Amino acid sequence: MARSMYRGGVYLGISLSLLTAWQLLASFGIQWYTIARLGAGSQTDALYAGSTLLQLCSAVVLDQVSVVLVPLLAAREEHERAALAWPLFVGIGSLFALVTLLLYGVAPYLVPLMAPGFSDPTAVLAVELARIQLLGLLGAACFTVLSALYQARNRFLWPSGAVLISTLVGCWILMAGLESVGVRLAAWVQVLLWCGPALLLVRALGPWSSAYMNHGAVFRDVWLRVRPLLLSAAFVRTGFVVDRFFTSFLAAGNLVLLDVTWRVMAAIVRIFNQGLVTPAVPTLATLAKNGRWQEFVRLCHARLLWMGGGGLTASALLIAAVTLGRSFGDNLSTFGVTVETLGTIQTIMLAGGGLMLFGGLTHVLVNAFYAEGETGIPARVEIGTSLAGLALKGVGFFMGGLIGIAVATSIQYALSTLLLGVLFHRRMATRLRTNAPNAVKSLLVIETPGQLT
Repeated sequence: MARSMYRGGVYLGISLSLLTAWQLLASFGIQWYTIARLGAGSQTDALYAGSTLLQLCSAVVLDQVSVVLVPLLAAREEHERAALAWPLFVGIGSLFALVTLLLYGVAPYLVPLMAPGFSDPTAVLAVELARIQLLGLLGAACFTVLSALYQARNRFLWPSGAVLISTLVGCWILMAGLESVGVRLAAWVQVLLWCGPALLLVRALGPWSSAYMNHGAVFRDVWLRVRPLLLSAAFVRTGFVVDRFFTSFLAAGNLVLLDVTWRVMAAIVRIFNQGLVTPAVPTLATLAKNGRWQEFVRLCHARLLWMGGGGLTASALLIAAVTLGRSFGDNLSTFGVTVETLGTIQTIMLAGGGLMLFGGLTHVLVNAFYAEGETGIPARVEIGTSLAGLALKGVGFFMGGLIGIAVATSIQYALSTLLLGVLFHRRMATRLRTNAPNAVKSLLVIETPGQLT
């Protein structure tokens, strides 16, 4: 039985990683095709700047709702999840429909503030593209609830598959019409990418449940768990806004080059997160609820070990690619990439390699805290390291432009991982001392994968 469960976990992790890799490859293809056809200039800068409001809401609010909903629903019985599905879907969807209307109205004022270095025509285009892309916010909110329902039921593959299908459809639409319609089609494709997966997952709601449930208490519980995360996310997840603010003062095309580079690196981290962390969150929540702290620590240690190995491997491969890539730069000109563009992207990736090395480790530690219901500690750590990162980015920008921003980001992630690791070790040592006098030493042992079951 234990061997079967282990094999099932490995299969799920590999499947999720492969699905995520294909999804992110298709997403990167959309971005690359847009830049190759339109060029790295004012139009693509406006497109990416126009996505800021939507991405801000997703990163600061919806991502936090997701990390709260999954353990909250996973710890409940199925009949309770069924009773909560529709109220959560309608409540959160209605809230973000109102947020969409509000942001649509204030976009002409907010977008220019986020990219003050744009010329007037570029700023006007950015506002128009922002309003188009904001229509995807409702779909993103609905997908957050539906995906959480799937994950709480240990069904992880279909949410990733739905995103992949929508992305492939978006690729086809973009390639068919970008040259004739222009950058506005790229903005509408982004709406499809946000709303399409929600339409494919709507079956997770099932029929309306008449079972009694104190919905008000559940919404209060969600709010109490999300509230401390919002403040930290306002600092932690808004680094791309600061990046776009600074790069809007540089020559046209720099904003999109930095943004695409970060997306490539974040995509690599996300592949590891989907394969190693996402399937473990419901299990961690259940172990924490039942007070099985030794198993909780073993699972966390295994995920940290695997994530660290993956990050080191990815970083080594990236350095090798940076070293060898320049010699093949001329061969990429047929894909709309100049040697100068490739050189800039490669240098940024090398300077910001800390994102891949430490980003995954931070994700494991943060989710370990969340799984046991503790949101305050990671929130305070991430607020502190993000404030330090903002200061470092300002200094780095004035000293080294894009490269300075990348180095500052690497330092920020390293600090976050170090502080969270120390605090997690101390917290788990206390838990184990309370439950078993001789269990503290297990904190110092890295368990092999076979020992997790």
